[in-house]
Amino acid sequence: MNTHSERRIPIAIVGLENAGKTTLSVRLQTGRYHQTLPTAGLDVEVIEMKGNIFQLFDLGGHQHFRQLFWKNYIQLSQGIIFVIDTNDTEKFDEVVDWLWKCLDWNIEAPLLILANKSDLNHVGLEKLIDKIRLPQLPIQNPNRSFRIFKVSIKLGTNLDEALSWFAQKTATNIGDSQIKLLGFYLYLPTGIPIASYLFTNGNTNGLDLDMIPGFLNAFDQFTSGMMGPTEGLQSLNTLNHSILMVKREGVLCAIITDKESDLGVTRVIAESVLTYVETAFAEKLSLFQKDGKIRFPKNFIIDFLNREFSTNVVFGSP
Repeated sequence: MNTHSERRIPIAIVGLENAGKTTLSVRLQTGRYHQTLPTAGLDVEVIEMKGNIFQLFDLGGHQHFRQLFWKNYIQLSQGIIFVIDTNDTEKFDEVVDWLWKCLDWNIEAPLLILANKSDLNHVGLEKLIDKIRLPQLPIQNPNRSFRIFKVSIKLGTNLDEALSWFAQKTATNIGDSQIKLLGFYLYLPTGIPIASYLFTNGNTNGLDLDMIPGFLNAFDQFTSGMMGPTEGLQSLNTLNHSILMVKREGVLCAIITDKESDLGVTRVIAESVLTYVETAFAEKLSLFQKDGKIRFPKNFIIDFLNREFSTNVVFGSP
């Protein structure tokens, strides 16, 4: 099975209000410019770009949403696109503040800075680079890949070159990064479990594994009421563990790792598991149904992880 068809690479599109984030998201989906309204909270889209599948988190730029939710989604992402309205010079100090917060929240993700609205302003790229303190970035983190492009999202100017670079960097960013997988659950939106695997060897460090599916489902229902039915719970940290949940319309996946595991890599793996399961449902669901219930072969998911992520997943206790 083609690895690229399995993986959804999560990327965050961020920037202050009216910078052009949603316009970029729509252009990525349709290939054309459409006039859009600013995103009030969060919009999630799946697109194909340069031969890879990406999951876009189009994050609202208003201050309240920045404070509440940006950090969580930045940490979940394998790449960051930061859009700057170069025509709004009065907000440059605020842009600098939030750009560097994003970089602190995710120290490894490739960064693409889009200096947008180049068709409307005369701010030189060198002046902008100095203003946002970009020369400091290689000193702070010499391993991060980053580039800045002066673009017009409306006209499409320089976008293809910028996105080609970004797609290549984010698609390879998972590399040999590893997560320590302690367990995962697949279950229906009703909370009914489909499959569960635990790799803790009895050492749970105080985590009640039997209660996880019910707890996650209840908490997801609560957060979905706040953020909308397509979102809800994304990740949860305990003293010794990280729990990440990804959901599609018909099935949910929760992955438990240790606290040191990279959330962005974990999300790529969770999305890939769900794509694999959805494909299996579509092609041969009858093979997994018994007495009206869904039953997977014992190593159905583990074999997939060993095949697709052999260098990224370590099974074991914290």
